[in-house]
Amino acid sequence: MPVEFHAPPGWPTPPTGWVPPPGWLPDPAWPPAPDGWQFWRSAPETPGGVSSASSSLPPLRDQPTSPPYGSALPVRPPTVWSRQQQSTADGPPGAAVSAFVADTAHPAGSSGRGRMLAVAGWGGLAVTTLAGLVSGIGGALLFAGMFAFFVAIVTLVRGHVQWAHLPSRAAGAVALVGALVAVSVGGALSPSPVSAPTTPQTVLPAAPATSPAADSATNEPATASPTSTPASASSSATDPVSAEIAQARPGTAFALLGTLAVKGRAPMTGYSREAFGPAWSDTDRNGCDQRNDTLRRDLRSVTLKADTNGCAVMTGTLVDPYTGKTVPFSRTSASSPVQIDHVVALADAWVKGAAGWPQAKRTSFANDTLDLTAVSASINASKGSGDAATWLPPATSYRCTYVARQVAVKARYQLAVTAAERAAMARVLTACPATPVPAVSVAKLGGFPVYAPPAPPAPPAPKTTVAPAPQPTVKPAPKPAPQPSPSPSPAAPAPRQGVHPGAFCSPAGALGYTSAGTLMRCSYKAGDTRARWRAA
Repeated sequence: MPVEFHAPPGWPTPPTGWVPPPGWLPDPAWPPAPDGWQFWRSAPETPGGVSSASSSLPPLRDQPTSPPYGSALPVRPPTVWSRQQQSTADGPPGAAVSAFVADTAHPAGSSGRGRMLAVAGWGGLAVTTLAGLVSGIGGALLFAGMFAFFVAIVTLVRGHVQWAHLPSRAAGAVALVGALVAVSVGGALSPSPVSAPTTPQTVLPAAPATSPAADSATNEPATASPTSTPASASSSATDPVSAEIAQARPGTAFALLGTLAVKGRAPMTGYSREAFGPAWSDTDRNGCDQRNDTLRRDLRSVTLKADTNGCAVMTGTLVDPYTGKTVPFSRTSASSPVQIDHVVALADAWVKGAAGWPQAKRTSFANDTLDLTAVSASINASKGSGDAATWLPPATSYRCTYVARQVAVKARYQLAVTAAERAAMARVLTACPATPVPAVSVAKLGGFPVYAPPAPPAPPAPKTTVAPAPQPTVKPAPKPAPQPSPSPSPAAPAPRQGVHPGAFCSPAGALGYTSAGTLMRCSYKAGDTRARWRAA
């Protein structure tokens, strides 16, 4: 029975009586034939009893063709066709056609590739949908709809996506509409995004005014609180202190604050005033100790002790920078109302790095005039060993200078700050961000008048008594016994000459000079049973 070529769905209709020429293959853009598709079917007979596929057609090789089944279409490699042709060359036309059908219906490797595409496609859809489930049903619909949208676009471009059961562009258009609906519904069901909370502006805490500890040039604390402050995270984007410091102008104390390490306090184990060397030393080798260098720099109306090469200060007046009050100074006083304060207290330095220093560095630190300033004894006692987090000068106009000096000292000696101390420093410097890094010089020797001790008071004049006139007619009464005249109060003993430092003496409070002319005072020290000569 005559047969004719039966094109699968989606293929162009071939001309009547068309027979595939040797080596012909369908256009790759056409959809693949369904499994089990019958490419050949019986040709219907014409009324005259002649089939539409006439047996009088020219031989297979001479059969004319026309587009889209023309010779311009891809041609199968000759080796494949040769195998088929050899098996059917001597048989009827139907044998050759059967070979073609078998070859085009099940091309080599097509089933394996199709399975791989199906696994990849459905697997991608599953993964995308599961990812969307994190946001709920709405998210799953949204992600699946977007995946289907791209598959539908591919179908419209290629004409089919076999693994998705989209055999034509019409099916791809339907899938596109469904994908858009899924995206719209998923977007409506998805929760609205929550805006990130705004970080509130942090106000730096105010530092307390005073601290009960005591730290001075003559009265350093023996103990301090071992409480440790945890280290702060330095350079965090959400740290308001770091944000303020980052905006500081280079060369200012505020900018230098950002270079200090932030750590907790170390224990006070091993601390003593003696760990920082003698009370006062001539570390700058100018011939005068640093205490007198500081007094000459900070006092007004200074007088100097004779024969000290312009070094020792005898008297002067201090305008206390911490309080603004005027305080007189005299070396001859029993207890001086003026003391030398360490701007960064020695105990504070010990717990923030100085404990691990060599002795020479600690001595240099204790005598650095950048860290020394003359203040009243009472305010020095109230400050003690406090840092900027626990103590600031009562005079608010001096706080910027005070904190700037602390920053400069700690930067020079690589001392750490606690997080609370750093915040307190930043709070002060925020009000004066242009404060420069201070540089303190040492006052030159001399340049002031020599002290002249006041002249001793003159002794009181003796009193004279006048005898009464005699009465000639009256017997004189007996004279009263003469009353002794009051003796003058003893004057303060003059300073002794040639005393030796450390030798026993009496009475306490007496003054004396060494052979070198150094003024000494007879005084007690804690634990002494007898007074000794010590520097006035």
